[in-house]
Amino acid sequence: MKNRLEECTDSITEKHFFIEDGGDQEPAFISFENGEFEVTNNTNNSIYFLRTDSCLYNSKDPKRCDSVIYNDNTICFIELKCIKPKNFADNSQNAKEQIEETIIDFQEHGVLQDKNREAFISLNCHKKKNGCYEPITKRPTNSHVFADFKIRLNTKLYYDTKKEFN
Repeated sequence: MKNRLEECTDSITEKHFFIEDGGDQEPAFISFENGEFEVTNNTNNSIYFLRTDSCLYNSKDPKRCDSVIYNDNTICFIELKCIKPKNFADNSQNAKEQIEETIIDFQEHGVLQDKNREAFISLNCHKKKNGCYEPITKRPTNSHVFADFKIRLNTKLYYDTKKEFN
C-alpha cells in the first residue's frame, strides 16, 4: 500500500475545489467548477488528494471509499454516492462499510499517524437539467451510528457534501 500512495496522491493549493466520482473502474478526480463534494481550503497549506478506489486499491481489492483528503492535522475519508433519495438506507450503509474498511486498512498499514480523523458520506442526486449536484440532506435518525463510529474507529462521521479546512 505505502509504495502506491505517492502515485495516487496530488497536492492541491487552490482555495476551492470539488471531488467527483470517476465511475466504474475509474478513480475519483478533482474538478474546479462543479462536483459531488466541495472542499474549501482556508489555510495557506496544500491539501492532499488521494485516489483510493481504482488507484491505491485495484478492482480485485475489497470495496473501499472513493478518496481521502488530508493536511498536516486532519485526514478525511470520503465516499461519494449519486443516488435516488428513496435508496438512502441501502446506499448509506454501503458507504459506511466502504469507509470503515478503508480506515481499518490504513490503521493496519500505519498510514494514519496522529491526525484528526473524519469520514464523509456524501449523498447527492445529479440534476441533469442544470448539470449540478443537489445534496441529499437526509441523515440517519439514530445517533448511535455516529457514536459507534467514533468509539470503534476514532473517527467523526458526517453525512455532508462539504469540508472546510481552517
